[in-house]
Amino acid sequence: MFKNLLFLLLFPLFLVSCVKDTDLDQLNDVVITPVVEVNFIYFTLQIDDFQADPLFEGNLIVTDTADIRFLNDDFALENIKEAEFFFRVTNTFPVGLDANFIFLSEDNQPFYEINFPIQMGEDGTPVVTEFTQTVTEADIELLTLNDKVVVSIHLQSSNQNLQGILNLQSKTIYYLEFSDL
Repeated sequence: MFKNLLFLLLFPLFLVSCVKDTDLDQLNDVVITPVVEVNFIYFTLQIDDFQADPLFEGNLIVTDTADIRFLNDDFALENIKEAEFFFRVTNTFPVGLDANFIFLSEDNQPFYEINFPIQMGEDGTPVVTEFTQTVTEADIELLTLNDKVVVSIHLQSSNQNLQGILNLQSKTIYYLEFSDL
């Protein structure tokens, strides 16, 4: 009986002593920083996919355009603080290639570009090229002005009889910041 009485007297004391005043004004100081990883562009090419490059005689080219409309909205402009593009290219062609990604606005104005060389395959053995480009906070505005990307892969040969496969996989990591909750 004494234990029950002691419990009834001390338990409310514990409840009151564990409560701390909460300053709800600190809600404005909360910053949420999620990291979002998304697939960007991926494809597999063979020699039949390439055509003569009208700008660089002696080269073959593949060009395609992809929409990325989410980059030019207010949400992206306000919340993306940094982005990182990661490319992984597996090549068995016995010649080098160049990758070119031009980001265009709705009016087809180029505001951002990514270029990198792709190593040549050796004796049909796949060679992997990895490339990373970080878009810092200073350049995010240039990236978010765009709503499409034009991808060009230049093969440094005009030989339509080459054997090989090129596989490109890429992803983008967006570093976001939400501070106006």
